[in-house]
Amino acid sequence: MIANYYNFSIMCYAIPGKIVEINSRFAVVDYFGEKRNVLNDEQPIKIGDYVYAQGGILVDKVETKEAIKILEFWKRQFFELKKIDRNLSQKAGKQKIEQNTLSLFQKINRSQELSNQEALTLLSLSNRKELELLYKMANNIRQKNNDNACCVHGIIEFSNCCANNCFYCGIRKNLKISRFRMSPEEIINTAQIAVEKYGFKALVLQSGEDPYYTEKILELIIKKIRAMGVLIFLSIGVRDASEYESFYKAGARAILLRFETSNKKIFKRLRPNTSFEKRIKLIKKLKKIGYLIATGFLIGLPDETNQDIINNIILTKKLEADMYSFGPLIPAGGTPLGRQKTADIDLVLKTIALTRIIDHEAKILVTTALETLGTNAKKRGLLAGANSLMLNVTPSIFRKKYAIYPGRPDRNKGIEKNIKSTVNLLYSIGRAPTDLGI
Repeated sequence: MIANYYNFSIMCYAIPGKIVEINSRFAVVDYFGEKRNVLNDEQPIKIGDYVYAQGGILVDKVETKEAIKILEFWKRQFFELKKIDRNLSQKAGKQKIEQNTLSLFQKINRSQELSNQEALTLLSLSNRKELELLYKMANNIRQKNNDNACCVHGIIEFSNCCANNCFYCGIRKNLKISRFRMSPEEIINTAQIAVEKYGFKALVLQSGEDPYYTEKILELIIKKIRAMGVLIFLSIGVRDASEYESFYKAGARAILLRFETSNKKIFKRLRPNTSFEKRIKLIKKLKKIGYLIATGFLIGLPDETNQDIINNIILTKKLEADMYSFGPLIPAGGTPLGRQKTADIDLVLKTIALTRIIDHEAKILVTTALETLGTNAKKRGLLAGANSLMLNVTPSIFRKKYAIYPGRPDRNKGIEKNIKSTVNLLYSIGRAPTDLGI
């Protein structure tokens, strides 16, 4: 039986592993007999040390006594969760479906590459039995290639000020809303609570494209938070590559920067005074610097076709994304797209499933935007092939003002309540809320 346990200092979002081998900048870490490679770019380590890894990067060492205590808890959970996950991800039995669809599903089972037309066919499915079988197959691929690990990152939304006027965004520059900026001290304190009280080992620092936070200010924040032993994601939009190089030196190791759509005409129309080419060029540059890249797109933009969605997936893969981040368009009131229809949840789930089929080893994020499409949307996304989550740890007074889209499920939900409900969900489907490395 899975323990219902909420000592946050023990139930952290990374399982400590023991170093059993060191090869130059890489270490081999043992997790209950499973061995994973992790990159070590700054920690003094030796064989026998216990460490935490996030996104395949060693982020912190842990005292042996503390590690053993945590592992004692996880030993009761780890293999039981795997059993639940394997059972849920087993291929479905024989189903009565159309012969053409059956042939396509058989091709997926043989891990054969899909043609563009076959990918379009999957995105066009509407029969409920066929859809559920598609999601089941994608989840099976996820389980076979990624096991039951599910990355859980904390996100701090530190400013809703933005220099851009994107047609769908609730914090666009021209919108009259209550603006806020967290001070460096408030950001650092929030991160400290997330790490020390709630056990997070990866934090996303997110804001609008806000020039108030200079290179110097962000360097200070990054250095202070990195010293807490966490992986730092930056989600702050387009800046000079030289600034991102400084942030990397300060300790940031991952970037969340979506290109939103690969359709240049749609991009130009909905993101005035921004450049698609500049955005893509920056993503490629950040990859060369050494950052882990999380990128992706919106689903349901006006005039978007299923072919656009396929092109979006392909572009994300070509950019060598370490994590796919995409979700439904949910236009904010008062924006030019305020009356646009929200994307259908099955279109989002089909996109998750197709992404998993195209890129077997991908980390695919269930966004909070998806969660607005129904009480079980998060669970459905995970069972359609996704394996990553972000939980909001922003103080309530600021979180309520970061309204990039309406109906956010975490807007009025306490942090501890959100963590508990998410962990219960993950346990119920056999996922370990942790990142084990690569």
